[in-house]
Amino acid sequence: MSKLLLPLFICLLSTAASAASQESEWPEGSAMRVGEVEVQRRDQAGDVLAREERKLLRLISRAGEASPQGHADTRLVAALKAQQLAWKRYVPGECEVAGSLTGAGGTWPSTYAVKCEANLTENRVLRTRAAIHCVEKIAPTSRWLDQNHCLYQLMPLAVPLRP
Repeated sequence: MSKLLLPLFICLLSTAASAASQESEWPEGSAMRVGEVEVQRRDQAGDVLAREERKLLRLISRAGEASPQGHADTRLVAALKAQQLAWKRYVPGECEVAGSLTGAGGTWPSTYAVKCEANLTENRVLRTRAAIHCVEKIAPTSRWLDQNHCLYQLMPLAVPLRP
């Protein structure tokens, strides 16, 4: 499916998925029906991820209040924001490759791409929650010093680079 058709396909799926009726007009097991389900899954996970990312940023920002500087590490906060934005840009391209590699015909490659986006987003939610829980376990007075080891799980491709 061409790059121009993918956004149209996703738009159609999103529109169909958000329709008031719970019944789908697409046959059970069809690419469009499966795609509707995956779009809902991706969108729900995206909403949860957005909330968790905001929570993490608030937590990291507040941790700096106990630091000798008395404020958050602005470089760390900016880096986390940049990473969140970069991750959102990365996922569609990565998943378009995954959908294309299936070799499926018709609209199935786009369906698999949306499924990939849902999977990656759900995985990102789990990693973000784990980072939050890890930071929350650290005493507030030493979070600014010890929180960084909790954030490595947000960068799985760079983990081997860990100091």
